[in-house]
Amino acid sequence: MTQVGAAPRLSRWGFPVLVGLLTFAVFWPALRGGFLNWDDDVNFLTNPHYRGLGWANLCWMFTNLRMGPYQPLCWLSLGLDYLVWGMNPLGYHLTNVLLHAANAALFYELARWLYTHPAEPAPPGRSLSPCAAAALAAVLFAVHPLRVESVAWVTERKDVLTGFFYLWAVYAYLRQSEAPVGCGRRWRVLCWGAFTLALLSRMIVITLPVIFLILDVYPLHRLPADPRRWFAPGQRRVWLEKLLFLVPALPIALVGYLGQRQAKAIFVESFPAHCAKAFFRLAFFLWKTLWPVGLSPYESPVPFDPFAWPWLLSAAVVGLVTLAVALLRRRWPAGLAAWACYAAALAPVLGIVSFGAQLVADRYSYLSCLPWPLLAAAGLGWSWQRAGVYGRRLLGLGAALALAALSILTWRQAGFWHDSKTLWEHTLAVRPRTCLAHNNLGNVLAGEGRTNEAVAQYIEALRIDPSYAEAHYNLAVALAGQGRLAEAEAYYDEAMRRKPDNAELHNNLGVVLAGQDRLDEAVAHYREALRLQPDYADAHNNWGRILAAQGRLEEAIAHYREAMTLRPDSPVVRVNLGLVLAGQGKRDEAVAQFQEALSLKPDYLDAYINYGVALVRQGRLEEARRAWLEALRINPEFEPARRNLGILQRKMGKR
Repeated sequence: MTQVGAAPRLSRWGFPVLVGLLTFAVFWPALRGGFLNWDDDVNFLTNPHYRGLGWANLCWMFTNLRMGPYQPLCWLSLGLDYLVWGMNPLGYHLTNVLLHAANAALFYELARWLYTHPAEPAPPGRSLSPCAAAALAAVLFAVHPLRVESVAWVTERKDVLTGFFYLWAVYAYLRQSEAPVGCGRRWRVLCWGAFTLALLSRMIVITLPVIFLILDVYPLHRLPADPRRWFAPGQRRVWLEKLLFLVPALPIALVGYLGQRQAKAIFVESFPAHCAKAFFRLAFFLWKTLWPVGLSPYESPVPFDPFAWPWLLSAAVVGLVTLAVALLRRRWPAGLAAWACYAAALAPVLGIVSFGAQLVADRYSYLSCLPWPLLAAAGLGWSWQRAGVYGRRLLGLGAALALAALSILTWRQAGFWHDSKTLWEHTLAVRPRTCLAHNNLGNVLAGEGRTNEAVAQYIEALRIDPSYAEAHYNLAVALAGQGRLAEAEAYYDEAMRRKPDNAELHNNLGVVLAGQDRLDEAVAHYREALRLQPDYADAHNNWGRILAAQGRLEEAIAHYREAMTLRPDSPVVRVNLGLVLAGQGKRDEAVAQFQEALSLKPDYLDAYINYGVALVRQGRLEEARRAWLEALRINPEFEPARRNLGILQRKMGKR
């Protein structure tokens, strides 16, 4: 990294703007994406709590641990998206892409500071402009295909939002280091505040103070290169200022850990297995940075052998890289600093306790791989200074081709995240033995009514991993939909053996048991589902149906009204409530519920049938006739409407 004179004014502001615009252009395909059936459905499609910024929404955002992580600022940004865009996925993707473009511009500023404040004096000669080098580093970071998962997946809003505050914290730390003693308070406050906001977006940034210490050694030289002198009396101030970062870090880390444990996302394995996975993760992102093809969701092989050759090779690569940068630390201190920052940023997913079942994930590279584009651009600058005219032309051509190739790969990779079916078919094309992909593709096929094909996908997932609870559950749902209740019950039992505290499992098993007239057993499971999740509307609704069938109408109404309070947009609950009210002779109230159900779902055929019956009982025959005619307009083959309409028209004399 070499220092040159001040850049022209156009370059000062033109470069970051161009970096941001190029980033936005490369990620344009992400704007056409939808919500995926991988966490997006749970986080957004069935989650009403984030929709808005009212007091109840804010309380939920700052107190919930949905699916494990504590991320209130991420929920705030998503709540704002909902106010602007509703449930249109375009707006959510647009925010992700804009945040990523802003991060690219911020990274440009950070890189420019590093290149204009070299740790060692540059040799004489013509060097690459710091602005050009910083722009190259920023674009290498921004358009790399490893960024796609973080940007094109709405659930990973936490990556790009955390990255925004993370980069601000690092930039502020660098700026306060150059301020005279006693004059850097503004930058120190900004650094601490940005770190706190990053923590509230995603806990993975908890190791940032360690990265600050690495920067103190190189390139800031606030700590000596010899570790034995780090704790000398003169270095006390450097260590004491890090204690302030513990104030937000410790409580947020505790809350995050409790959330992961509550979500059953903590996996404790053997020590060799954890070490093998840690070495693999360190080697994996280094390799994928250099060769970013075949990117997809990844899973640990089943069974996992920590002494198989891929894991031993990864350990050897990590050991050799560590040894190399350690031996070259005097001639090339930037290499050791970059490797140490990379390992520190990945540390939260390298620990003895693993969070989540994935072996690796592209999203983990968003912050951890920031050192590599810095080294790449600095290496180009070093080569540029020593090359001749033709050598510089070749270097420039090589850099342009590399950026073009990365941009094309990223554009293509973003297209794979367009929808659930495209994503999982791509995943199976590059990694056929992926349980998650078979399971989620099965969910897509089931949603399209292709149940037999969905069952085949679930069975394939269980063939790969017989302990995969989600596939057991989904296979049970599919079999129940085919009327194969006894088989479905067996798979529900198997899923429940692995996830006994899952409210949805208890509810659905209750439905299967009720379908076999085992009502007392079904009620026991509905009761357990509500104990585990008191706001579970479906369990209230299903319990109400059993009570209604038993003639306990008041109790049924109580459950239906509770379900309606929890899910006011559910037409099914309103139809069920209307049926019970009609059975009590409360025909006006029943008609009102059927009308509300049809306003929520205008093509709800069962609502038309029951609405027409209630109207007939009120003597409003012509209105009932119109209701059943509308049902037949929606589906001319709907037999109940055709039969009822024939009886009604004969009664009205319209033979």
